[in-house]
Amino acid sequence: MKQSNMKVAWIRFIAFLLVFALPIIAVGSVVFLAPSRFDETFLGEFEKKVDRLYETEGEKIVFIGGSSLAFGLDAKLLSETLGKPVINFGLYATLGTKVMMDYARDAIGEGDIIVIAPEMNAQTWSLYFNAEAMWQALDGNYDDFRHLSKDNYAAMLGGFWRFAASKAKYFTTDINIDGMGIYRASAFDDHGFIRNHRDKDYNTMVGGASPDMVIDFSTDIISEEFIDYVNEFTAYAKSKGATVYLGSCPMNEGALSPDLALEDIENYVAYLGEVFDCEVLGDPNNAIYTPGYFFDSNFHLNSAGAVLHTAQFAYALAPLVGLSEENINIEIPEEPEIPDPDAGIVYEYDENEVYFTYEVTDSAVFITGLTELGKAQTTLRTPVAYDGRKVTQIAENAFTGGAGIKELYVTDNISWIADGAFRGADTLTKIHILAVDPDMTKVNSLGNPREGLPADSMFYVPKASLSVYANNYFWGGFAQFLVGE
Repeated sequence: MKQSNMKVAWIRFIAFLLVFALPIIAVGSVVFLAPSRFDETFLGEFEKKVDRLYETEGEKIVFIGGSSLAFGLDAKLLSETLGKPVINFGLYATLGTKVMMDYARDAIGEGDIIVIAPEMNAQTWSLYFNAEAMWQALDGNYDDFRHLSKDNYAAMLGGFWRFAASKAKYFTTDINIDGMGIYRASAFDDHGFIRNHRDKDYNTMVGGASPDMVIDFSTDIISEEFIDYVNEFTAYAKSKGATVYLGSCPMNEGALSPDLALEDIENYVAYLGEVFDCEVLGDPNNAIYTPGYFFDSNFHLNSAGAVLHTAQFAYALAPLVGLSEENINIEIPEEPEIPDPDAGIVYEYDENEVYFTYEVTDSAVFITGLTELGKAQTTLRTPVAYDGRKVTQIAENAFTGGAGIKELYVTDNISWIADGAFRGADTLTKIHILAVDPDMTKVNSLGNPREGLPADSMFYVPKASLSVYANNYFWGGFAQFLVGE
């Protein structure tokens, strides 16, 4: 009888392995043994940035941050100017500033200068971490896992299954994911700077600035945990004979809060000096540039802006490497003109305009709300035009009062959907984004475009563009809420 019971127990154990263990093994095989599917995406540059950092010998200058460095710091130019290797270790705020610090940690050596320069946003001045983005960055190069901080292991385990599912889908369909436009690995030069695919090398933002990314120099964006982490990092770097500084990201003058005063910036800098154990490099005022030097975000520079920002860092770093301002000979390009693609175009009447209210400025037409007729609808479609001009943006609270709306079609003339746009649309579960190119209709990559929506709401995008949306700079952080149709 005991043998029979033992036999049954073994059968059940084997059945358990077959039901549960084998799928796990199969998924693991797809993830770790299958070729990388993210090499050509924006995150595909991560491996090269890590290799460049660890292969550079001797004293070096390392910049740590997000995409504002990828777009705005010409490491080759700065290295030639200062006569010292410069590492552009900035990639994507969705990874988090902490990850870039953690990966730089083991490469710090005697005489190094480390400049931490996050974008002016609460996410980048925190210990924010995105596990799925990290898996994509490590895909096919799991040796670099060793630089990941142990306090992110649990999050990586939690994000594994979503990453595994997406990679399995691309593996079974034999899809190689490429970026679109400038957001792909081939946009980077050999120094980690975005030099290629700058086809629209001017400010592409309607009105010259992104409305969701207001810059007000509030110290509230800096978390206490981040302060502690940077101070510990600073102490570690000092033990290795290196010095850490806080640098400034490029800031669009057109995005500054209208209430900002000079003393607000002075108080901000004073606060940094009080709470951080490292010095502030240069004057943040010198990193505020006119809109014409920016590209598609308040922190992304075009080529001319990148030269300007690189020059500002050169001036700030010169005395630290034994040079003077007279040694800095970087010629600053003129501010590129911002073309108006709709100049002279008069748009025909759009029957959908009656459902919305608007704000009209010299440079843009915003959807600001719903008319009483709009509030009574269950399905809406954004208009292409209002009063003969193209509608370009959906403002915050635009759908307040639309409690009965279940479905929305966002036409590709809408270039920006503000955070909080859907606040109050309690039943809106289907939002169809009609733009084939995700860069045509953007959301705030550092914000929350789903604020106010039901938990089961999804963004429906063109089926052929789903992988491009899922790996897009602006949409990628919300990939789990994307559906192809």
